[in-house]
Amino acid sequence: TKRKSKMKDISVVIPVYNDEEVLTELYCRLNRGLKVISPNYEIIFIDDGSNDKSLDVLQDLQFADHRIRIIRLARNFGQSNAIAAGLEQSQGEFIVIMDSDLSDRPEDISSLLEVLNKNDVEMVIAQRLERNDKWINRSLSKVFFMLSNLLTNIKHPRNVGVFRILKRSGYQKVCKQPDLNGTILSRFYQAGISYETAVIPKDPRYAGSSGYTFKKKLYLAMDRLLPHMKHPAMRQSRDPYFVVKEIIDIRDTK
Repeated sequence: TKRKSKMKDISVVIPVYNDEEVLTELYCRLNRGLKVISPNYEIIFIDDGSNDKSLDVLQDLQFADHRIRIIRLARNFGQSNAIAAGLEQSQGEFIVIMDSDLSDRPEDISSLLEVLNKNDVEMVIAQRLERNDKWINRSLSKVFFMLSNLLTNIKHPRNVGVFRILKRSGYQKVCKQPDLNGTILSRFYQAGISYETAVIPKDPRYAGSSGYTFKKKLYLAMDRLLPHMKHPAMRQSRDPYFVVKEIIDIRDTK
């Protein structure tokens, strides 16, 4: 079929937002690491409405390497939507999802693949033993997992982020369930994708600063949680004050 004729061994899906300073180094390290695994790979960069020179850097890299594919979104739709766009265009039997800031190390892709091949699962997620980032990020993470366990039927593994590898069969489970809600990563759990975690260190950002403000992080957490709330009224609101009030009411009635 047409799909099979284009099939790659590995697709790497990377959302990009104002990362011009890191993209060349990211590509060089990816290229070195992936060639050891298989020469038949593709790197999909999704430019999520960057307003720096990220797109120019990506186009220069693509000119020198046909294995690079670029998806340019019309505006900033957010990391989850950018990842979903990249997944939709991916052609690999194995799909890697990672951040663009080199906090996820390209050299660790082979470790994730090794764990995937050794276990009867469809996805392996990089997990940190400890979070070494700012206290506000650690606090938000603790609150997120507490609320996930308290208010939803989905149990997110602790201390994980975007970085993971999955089989195409796992991604196809999501594609076959178009009624799933929430972010693309939350839909993996909803779809019943089997997974393991692997302890993988996370480095500091290579350059620049994160585009995630406190407000963006708050609403991202809500987007991940609200569609899966046990309490029906909470699924309909993205108002933090309403959600907090409902949480208090739920706890008071227990």
